[in-house]
Amino acid sequence: MKIPERWCLYTRLSYAPDGSVEKVERQEEDGRDRGRALRWGDPCCVYVDNSRSAWQRNRKRPDWDRMLCTMDASGARLISGDPKADHVHDGIMTYHGDRLIRQPFDLELLLNLAYARDLPLASVTGVRNLNNADDRFILRIEAAQACRASDDTSRRVKRGRLATAVKGRQRPGGRRTFGWGLPTGEVRKVIDPETDEVRKVPVLDHDAVVPGEVKYLKECGELVLAGLSGKSALQWLNSRTLTSGGRPWTDRGMKQALMAYRMAGYVEKNGELYEAVWDPVYADTREAALEIVEAIRAIFAVKSDKFGYHGRARKHLLTGIAECSDCHAPSAKEPTGGTCPTDPVTCKAPHRGFSRKPINGTHYYYCPQCNRGRTQANFDAYVDGRMLRVLNSQRFMQELEQMGQAEEEARPSYAAEIAALKSRKAEVTEQLKQLADHPSLNPVLLAQSLASFDAKIEQLQAKAAAVTRNGLLGRLSGISLEAWHQEDITVRADALKMLYRVIVYRTERRGPGFDASTVKLLRKKLTKEEETAKGERSAEASLRLVAAD
Repeated sequence: MKIPERWCLYTRLSYAPDGSVEKVERQEEDGRDRGRALRWGDPCCVYVDNSRSAWQRNRKRPDWDRMLCTMDASGARLISGDPKADHVHDGIMTYHGDRLIRQPFDLELLLNLAYARDLPLASVTGVRNLNNADDRFILRIEAAQACRASDDTSRRVKRGRLATAVKGRQRPGGRRTFGWGLPTGEVRKVIDPETDEVRKVPVLDHDAVVPGEVKYLKECGELVLAGLSGKSALQWLNSRTLTSGGRPWTDRGMKQALMAYRMAGYVEKNGELYEAVWDPVYADTREAALEIVEAIRAIFAVKSDKFGYHGRARKHLLTGIAECSDCHAPSAKEPTGGTCPTDPVTCKAPHRGFSRKPINGTHYYYCPQCNRGRTQANFDAYVDGRMLRVLNSQRFMQELEQMGQAEEEARPSYAAEIAALKSRKAEVTEQLKQLADHPSLNPVLLAQSLASFDAKIEQLQAKAAAVTRNGLLGRLSGISLEAWHQEDITVRADALKMLYRVIVYRTERRGPGFDASTVKLLRKKLTKEEETAKGERSAEASLRLVAAD
């Protein structure tokens, strides 16, 4: 076999339980020694995929992909400007074959690129020629054995995780779940994969609740049920605690923690719920806590569909809330926005929201299209006054009290109805999958049935969210000016959006002061019974239509 002139060295370390304990540094050292023993010299490039699994097909291996680019002698796959992928290699060195390949698919990809080339593949255990039929046969057998070993390990791990869930316990190991994991008093030794340093870490009981942490999750979930927005809840949680890894909470991490079934005293596995060995957090009983979890899930689902991604946290009260009376927001018909020919009260097109900027040391809210502006301090003070007036009015408090009584009567049934509908939808979906074995089923009726389930679930989730949307206003009713200013900015902005639509009109006045006649605050209704009823009638009609067919 020829000696390569420009060969590369590939190293990889996976934390999957595949029996490998070699570190990438040791693999590189052994690979260089093996290259000198074979009279190959020093490698041209060293590729390292640290903490990367070669068994999972959906797991990317960046350096593996870069190395494959250099195996194509035609140069069609080379990447210009990448020092590890802009030239061709004529040999590969690795510690062992399973460090390079654990899927037959990866081996065939390498063989196709190395077709008709006397490309040597060397390891500590020997050398193979990728252009030799006998060597390719042996490599295919080794790749199949490695894949089988990984599959067996995965099957045992999955079975063990299911058995753990059935017993009502969380999977041990990995990063500690926030709110769970008390020290047992024992310690164990671990080896740092980067430095090989031996450290002692405490052994944790992953099924033991940490009271000082779950209290924050419980209170945050109750605030979300009371109407607090996701951004406000995130700021509230970050102002009091960090994650189990010592980092600030993210929006996704907070939502997953609040919606987790472990908060209701359950362990979820493969769509099934098993009673956990710990007590529920949200309520005294698992049934009540499960209803709270489903209610929080419904709130986040509705808000995600309605509002989408908002980006950074709010810093000012009226940015994006105050609207310009003359300028339309950008749309498909008006990419840069347009001028409104009618009154914004009756106009159906969305109007452009105000932004904020400093001018000569004074902060202004302004329209980015027509540059209409108002002084921030005066505008905020005016809106604060209007909000305090309505929050402290006797009529508003009576309205909230009446709505609160109706909400308490309606709250418990939504979670059970949503769960029942999801179960029925799963059964219909399974029938749809088996349609080929049951030709008597009508696919059109099944598709209509799935659509009707989605419509009904969406309406119930909207009602569950509507039940809690006024809880925040109830907490703010009767608030004083000092307490109002102490509230988080996003809490005040959410309350403002619930109660008013703010429209700013053109004015001819110049100079100091604030012209209240040029700002219109349109009071919103606290409930949307007509829209909810209309949606319910539509969903129920769809269900009746499918049942009749």
